[in-house]
Amino acid sequence: MQKALWSLLLLVVCCQCYSAQTPPVECKTPLSLSITNDWYPYVKFSKFDSTTGVDVELLKKVLEQMGCELTVIRFPERRTLFELTIGNFDIGLGASKTPERERDFYFSKTYRLERNRFAYRQNDHSVKQSKSFKSIIKRRKLIGVNLAGWYGDELERAKQAYNGFVFSETTIKRLEMLVKNRVDIVIDDDVVLCSEISRQNLPQVVIHPLLLSQASIHFIFNKQSVSPTFMARFDTALTKVLANGELEALFSHYVSPSCAEQLI
Repeated sequence: MQKALWSLLLLVVCCQCYSAQTPPVECKTPLSLSITNDWYPYVKFSKFDSTTGVDVELLKKVLEQMGCELTVIRFPERRTLFELTIGNFDIGLGASKTPERERDFYFSKTYRLERNRFAYRQNDHSVKQSKSFKSIIKRRKLIGVNLAGWYGDELERAKQAYNGFVFSETTIKRLEMLVKNRVDIVIDDDVVLCSEISRQNLPQVVIHPLLLSQASIHFIFNKQSVSPTFMARFDTALTKVLANGELEALFSHYVSPSCAEQLI
């Protein structure tokens, strides 16, 4: 009798191990990730058409834990959420939660925090002295921003009421516009701003200390192509990868020491 119980227990344990190691049914074919533009350090394109960066490599590590493969598909930024909604790809990254998005997508657990600030020309003293985003608008400053980005409720309301927003898809282009006096500030994740100011060697551009918004950041998944069971397994694998210090290692690799303080 005791031998039979031990045999049954061993069978249960073995089945659990097998289940944990067997890739989800969604991974019979590679999962597709939507990428739009270079968004360093989170997304980095290379001339050899490979895609790396903190968020991309973190995602790959999580999927490897699950026995899944990843393929990258590039869409124009304005089409990204639409294409994901209609099922043309499976995963998006760097997403903050909004009620609209939660209706259409599954969200992973949080994997990092995003803080949005703005860069400006160092000799623009009126911007330097600003104490609030409202004061920027009152001064009729031109604001370079990503059309598809979400930067908090205050900015979303301002987009509807203020005509001083200038939309451009990449941080590099927006910073170029700033240097050429075509916009007065550029809003983005502060780590992205700091990294690009350093990489593009723009000593005349600085980041204002005013925090515009902050949000938890998630991977999002197409509800038409993955199940709640898949999401539970993904979150378990993500938890393990984060606990192993993989995110910190990726930031150390991609983010310069001069920008490291932005991560605190």
